[in-house]
Amino acid sequence: MTFAVGAVWPTFARSFLTAGFAAVALLAVGCASGPTASQQTAANEPYRLGPADRLTIRILPEPAIELTDVQVRPDGRISVELIGDVDAAGRTTDEVGADIAEKMAQYRQSPSVSVSVATPGSTTVSVMGEVKTANSFALERDIRVSEAVAMAGGASELSATSRVRVVRREGGGTALYLVNLDRIKAGDGNTDLLLRRGDLVVVPAAYPVVAGYEIRKALYPLEALFRTIGSSFFILGLMK
Repeated sequence: MTFAVGAVWPTFARSFLTAGFAAVALLAVGCASGPTASQQTAANEPYRLGPADRLTIRILPEPAIELTDVQVRPDGRISVELIGDVDAAGRTTDEVGADIAEKMAQYRQSPSVSVSVATPGSTTVSVMGEVKTANSFALERDIRVSEAVAMAGGASELSATSRVRVVRREGGGTALYLVNLDRIKAGDGNTDLLLRRGDLVVVPAAYPVVAGYEIRKALYPLEALFRTIGSSFFILGLMK
């Protein structure tokens, strides 16, 4: 039996090149999962309201309507005299003021509305999962994920530090960013995301730990059954 090497080689070469291109594409996708420049910038963005923020609202002309200590509710809305509920979460004070002025126009001629933040209550970030002390703290300066985890006492021995997640509200949905603390410790800070208010940092458990939890959960009914049977034998023994 003979092999047509000349016919087989082009096919092999095409397959090799296709696999190479696929690997490059996957590498590009993996690199794209890191934070972009726009995701890293937080300091220059306008302040957007969130739940627990407390506002002061003043509506002119005279007689002025002065509303103090107006809290943004968990549903992201506020209640304003005469016009009812107004969307606030995710918007700037100017946007909320313009919305109030538009709705207030049916009750006041050329209304002027100013909205200011009296107490910024939604400026916190939270760290949870396999850390020493799960915690929430105010975001009063630029903080990256690695520092936030350190402020929570650091990752526990059961953590998967290469798969830390940042859950962030963006627009009307939720975005998920992956952070590799192992690479950050080695000097590669490409995934060390700059946190924004409202972010949730989740440090997951390592896969063996998760598997252990699942096995224990699956065996729990049998464990409960054996405890019940053991208790029954113990009671019967006492009755003899």
